[in-house]
Amino acid sequence: MARSLLLSLLVRQHLALKEKFRARYPHCWLVWEAGVWNVPESSEQNHGTTRLPTSDLRDCLPSGDAMCFELATAPGRDTLTLGRASHNVFVINDATVSREHLALHAQPDGSWTVEALLQGGPAMLSGKRMRPGQHLPLESGMQLQLGDVRLTFHDAESFHTRMGHTAALMLAHQRGGPRETPA
Repeated sequence: MARSLLLSLLVRQHLALKEKFRARYPHCWLVWEAGVWNVPESSEQNHGTTRLPTSDLRDCLPSGDAMCFELATAPGRDTLTLGRASHNVFVINDATVSREHLALHAQPDGSWTVEALLQGGPAMLSGKRMRPGQHLPLESGMQLQLGDVRLTFHDAESFHTRMGHTAALMLAHQRGGPRETPA
């Protein structure tokens, strides 16, 4: 079952779990960069709160958070859909996103491809317009643009690196250091 988690939650887990974070979150991720999300409350796959064993961490991430979609498939299901409609695996509740916009396909080697759906609106991958029905390989750092929504693809290693960098910025801010925007 695919999960949707806030970046701030994952950063806190990264700080608490340290190297065990990799084992807990071994998948690729799609990150809906800073924005406003309307995630259905009835969905069991979405989590919005957590508690860490340390109480001295305060929320000091830069303004805006990111919604992170874990790209994990169930046995016999290698496609994850993304769009505005509630039947999608990942719901992007934004008027500039189509009801059924993209399909993400897991490959046997662990990689992912993305397909713009025929009924979907325009989609861009790393600045190039996607043609409906065409499966394009995803590589770490690639950006998808759907209307006003920007998504970044990360393999497990680059996602772990991003969490570590963001956690370091958060700790530096707590210590009174300069506040930077995470990569």
